[in-house]
Amino acid sequence: MGKTVNRQELADIFGYSLPTISAWVENGMPVKSHGGRGKQFEFDTEDVLKWLLARERAERRAHTAATLKEGGEEITIDKARLRNEIAKAKLSELELATKMELVRPIQMIVKVLSNEIANARARLLGIPSKLRPAIQLEVGAPEGTKKLVNEVERLILEALNEIKMTTEPVEEEPHVEPTVEHIEQDEEENDE
Repeated sequence: MGKTVNRQELADIFGYSLPTISAWVENGMPVKSHGGRGKQFEFDTEDVLKWLLARERAERRAHTAATLKEGGEEITIDKARLRNEIAKAKLSELELATKMELVRPIQMIVKVLSNEIANARARLLGIPSKLRPAIQLEVGAPEGTKKLVNEVERLILEALNEIKMTTEPVEEEPHVEPTVEHIEQDEEENDE
């Protein structure tokens, strides 16, 4: 059992104003004896303290249940429900688009594109050897043929390297592009 006090003493002990104490009485704060006709209200400080602590805990539980924190922003139950409904709607739209064959899984797209890029690369790299006989007929000289084929190979490798650089992350080590000398050395090794 705590100390029995009047309204003013209770206000002083807990550091609140008299109107606040009156509002608490209206909201169910325990009163030891009600005042009236010259008699003051009496309060047991222990009962009031227990009531205030229970009230604070209930308010915290209600606030915690009603809000979540995400990225520093409070998310209320209403906002969470709205987000949930939006997510359900988007999922339904995606399922419908999949059934209508308007979308494809990303893995399928990556596989198809990878195959197409590999095929295109192989075909491009095969062009110089296919051109060699035609160039040989036109030019006639082996040195001229070799020079033209090397230039075609250089241009193809340059184009493929540009494509590679725009589709892959930047390499940590600097990339060395093949020079005409490197290509000529490769050709000489292949011819032997």
